[in-house]
Amino acid sequence: MTSHKFSITNKNSLEWICNLLDNTHDFFVLKDLSGKIVYINKRLLEVLGYTSEDVEDYDYFFYNILKYKEIGPYEDGLIIELNAKYNVRMSFSIRYNSVTNTVGDKIAYIGFVKLRNYSKSQFGFNLFETPADVMDITEEGVIIVDSKSNVVYVNNKACELFDIKYAKFINKKLIDIMKKYNSHFEEENLTKGEKISISTKGNEEGRVLLLKYGKLSTDHWKVIIIKNITEDLKYKKLIEQTEKYTIAGEFAATTIHEIKNSLTSIKGFIQLLQVKHPDSSTYYETILDEVERILGLIKNYLGIVKNNEEEEEAEIDVNDVINQYLLIFEAEAQRRRIKIEKRFRPIPPLRVNKNHLKQLILNIVQNSLHAIEENGKIILDTKYNSRQKKVIIRIADNGGGIDKKYLKRIIEPLFTTKKDGTGLGLAICKSIVEMYNGDIKIYSKKGKGTLVKIILGDR
Repeated sequence: MTSHKFSITNKNSLEWICNLLDNTHDFFVLKDLSGKIVYINKRLLEVLGYTSEDVEDYDYFFYNILKYKEIGPYEDGLIIELNAKYNVRMSFSIRYNSVTNTVGDKIAYIGFVKLRNYSKSQFGFNLFETPADVMDITEEGVIIVDSKSNVVYVNNKACELFDIKYAKFINKKLIDIMKKYNSHFEEENLTKGEKISISTKGNEEGRVLLLKYGKLSTDHWKVIIIKNITEDLKYKKLIEQTEKYTIAGEFAATTIHEIKNSLTSIKGFIQLLQVKHPDSSTYYETILDEVERILGLIKNYLGIVKNNEEEEEAEIDVNDVINQYLLIFEAEAQRRRIKIEKRFRPIPPLRVNKNHLKQLILNIVQNSLHAIEENGKIILDTKYNSRQKKVIIRIADNGGGIDKKYLKRIIEPLFTTKKDGTGLGLAICKSIVEMYNGDIKIYSKKGKGTLVKIILGDR
């Protein structure tokens, strides 16, 4: 073989050769003195359908991914076959020459590679009717496995959906790949469909993939179709929430209507008794006032049917309103030895409906009281974010906390874990804060307590 001399004596000699090989239009592989493949130049990788980013270990890649196979001798070299991307089998001739440094020491072997021919069909069906792989036109991922469940084909979309490079997929056991995402994954489940959750890096939301067996006209291969159902699930959840809000609205409207009818009847009889017994007029007036107050409280609590008599928005002192309304809970808190600690910071006047603020405090503090045993503690903290122009109210307790599996659902209308709960309280709070360009966030840990963060701004 011809010996090629390069004036290279430092430790970066092979890297320098690699850079040189990448600047040619020919195909090359580079071996070290032990016979290990240490580099495949970019031009050869491109013809095989890969880039240098697909390769972590060139020797492993050459023999396991490209499936190097010697066919026979050729002049002073060999005829070999390499498996290109999508199982395109390509035939090459290869001839190795030694590389020596300036003092005549061998430092590596360069393999000069020439393409002879290639075949495109390896499955018993043709995936390559056109130069562009038709499987990469589809919006669905496609994986094909052999009888031993080894991945023999995967299209670009599947690689994209799983965020795995082709070289990490091909020739691997399907179950080994999928168990990284779902430890309970079983291939048998693909008949009915299997969901896989993929977490993503950065600020991107994760995605949910549905894997299901497709049909293939051979018993030797199985095809798995992968569909991104993330948006479908979001849409389904939105529909379910909309239906729940509708049911909640109908329930609230019916409840208020029936209670109002009953209270109206009671009010009428009290007025008759008031005429009949004018000497007890003071008592009847008190009863009538309480009837009106109860009716108003019901409307405010449910917060779904508009109360035409409720106060309009006004500039209010948030700390003052919260402080006044906490008097409602002081008796129960003292009886159960629960401490309510207030940590109010200066807040500029906020334009808000006072009853809406009362509803927020009523619902959240009641939830805290229900969650706390004797000798517990509730902390109310207020502050103003001047940059965002938002009022922040935090209500924390050291009660029993919320199970993680329920935490994402507790704001849903009609969802409750209480025996006597309606599942409307937090849903109403959510609708109120959204009216004021705000939000409600709930943090909780079972056995440790709960923190509710209410954010409010002007409309």
